[in-house]
Amino acid sequence: MDLISKIRTEFESCFKASVLQHIPENIVGLKSMVEYHFGWNNPVSVPGKRLRPLFLILTYSALGGKPEEVFLPAAAMETLHNFTLIHDDIQDKGLTRHGQTALWCKVGMPLAINVGDYLSNLSHRLMATRHHSIQDKNWEMAINAFQNATLEVIQGQQLDISYENYNGLSVEDYLEMIRLKTSRLIAGSMRIGASLKGVEVEVIDQLDNIGEKLGLGFQIQDDYLGVWGKTDKTGKSVSTDLTTRKKAYPAMISLEKSPEFAKLWDKDGAISEDKLALMKRHLEEIGADQQTQALARNYYENAKSELIKILPTTNQYTNAFLELIDLMFEPSR
Repeated sequence: MDLISKIRTEFESCFKASVLQHIPENIVGLKSMVEYHFGWNNPVSVPGKRLRPLFLILTYSALGGKPEEVFLPAAAMETLHNFTLIHDDIQDKGLTRHGQTALWCKVGMPLAINVGDYLSNLSHRLMATRHHSIQDKNWEMAINAFQNATLEVIQGQQLDISYENYNGLSVEDYLEMIRLKTSRLIAGSMRIGASLKGVEVEVIDQLDNIGEKLGLGFQIQDDYLGVWGKTDKTGKSVSTDLTTRKKAYPAMISLEKSPEFAKLWDKDGAISEDKLALMKRHLEEIGADQQTQALARNYYENAKSELIKILPTTNQYTNAFLELIDLMFEPSR
């Protein structure tokens, strides 16, 4: 953890400076809203995990690079990710983020949308800045991977919103949606890290595939925490997936297996605390909590075993990467 903490601390300093230097002081409110969202001026907020930049940095470093050489691409990926979080909170009516009131609830929807748009475009500005140690051809591959990941995450969000009122959704449909919405930013982070180091295309593709599995596992686990997690640990609204009837993995399998759950789900109107408790009980009766955790762990174990075959395990950055993955998938309630 010492190495992970060191990289995270050094990256955070670079990340904050890189973002804030692109925000003019005379644009009223913009800087303070960005700082608020990231929790940079709020000691109470739960800091973002910075998983995507860490995946990018650790992939690059495990393949022989120096972490600081890819801080800006990592900052670009984290900035892009946070654009999606701001818009996602608006679209999903999420009330909290990083342990504090979601930006749209604090400043209003129009301004929050604008901040999200700003971060989206800023991410491409940051990605366009090349470190002198990176070869042009490797940079071009990384830019292409970043652009593809940008398109894919928005495609996934399109499906997520469209599926809200779609009654014929299958578990397979859901998994494809989260592959785009969540996995492709994680896979893209690893692909960018490998591309910047200039390794063989076959290795880049393998690392991309591993990142996709990690992303699927991470989202499935997040779906679990969205029902059974604790706000003080996750920093997000808990049970919003049920109260807003969001088609997350526990609900998807329960709609297929539990008529009692389906009846509660299909009824109109707000979901009271009593109804919420009853829905959770039906989820647990069919083992939705255990099935969700088991699927997340299956993705994690497969990804980790494949990663060990590709990255040199004598490398301190590989070992830090493996430790980070273990921490990601610790059971948490």
